[in-house]
Amino acid sequence: MKSTKIDIDKLNRELFLMTHREPELLNEMLRDSGFDPERLEKNGIAKVRALLFKQKVALRKQELESLYAKALAIFESAKESTKEGILNLLKQSAPQLQFNNLENMDVQDLKEILDESDLLDLMNKIERKEI
Repeated sequence: MKSTKIDIDKLNRELFLMTHREPELLNEMLRDSGFDPERLEKNGIAKVRALLFKQKVALRKQELESLYAKALAIFESAKESTKEGILNLLKQSAPQLQFNNLENMDVQDLKEILDESDLLDLMNKIERKEI
């Protein structure tokens, strides 16, 4: 008996070339196997679109998380510099007051101490990046 060796890779290449030249041949093979080629195509396109959408959402989520982290860092540093600015303004505006516990006060308490003109002045300084 003669031993026959089948080259699977060669068969796959030939099958691919045949179906590439005659796409209807692939559709017939799929129908013979019990599949609907049009439905398979629609499902495949829908799956690819879903994967692309998920990828876009994941990338956008990463971008937003990065922006959120940057904004949070800026906010925290601005909060500290604002508190320092308010303290400095209070010390300049009313040097006769005792400032022993001002460092322990939060920003809202400090804002209540200042009058409107001092707050506007402080806001202008922050806007001009002097503080």
